[in-house]
Amino acid sequence: MKHLIILGLLFFLNLSVFADKKTPAEKAKEKTEEMNKDLQLSADQQKKIYDVNLKAFEAIDAYDAKKPSKKLKKKQKEIVQNMRKNEYKKILTPAQFKKMLDLKKQEKEKEKAEEKALEKSIKTKK
Repeated sequence: MKHLIILGLLFFLNLSVFADKKTPAEKAKEKTEEMNKDLQLSADQQKKIYDVNLKAFEAIDAYDAKKPSKKLKKKQKEIVQNMRKNEYKKILTPAQFKKMLDLKKQEKEKEKAEEKALEKSIKTKK
């Protein structure tokens, strides 16, 4: 039974990966819209943030096309995220930047809690 649940989860995760093939421009637009909603960006900030996001997603896609190992892919993503964070710091006000970091921290905590809940539910079904 446990194996069926795991296989089912993997199947649906794989479907979502294939369904999420968006262009870097689409990803950048979505990320910028999300940031605008959370941080109330000015028109100038929206343009600059979109440009930063577009460059980041293009870099990630270009690197992914080379089919790197998981370790190298993770390292590249960290590099791009750090670059993007530094650019955000230049564009956003200090209050907006702090809010962005706080929201990101909350999101990570929520993801960890969801992972633990999933692990717990799988263990109890054994």
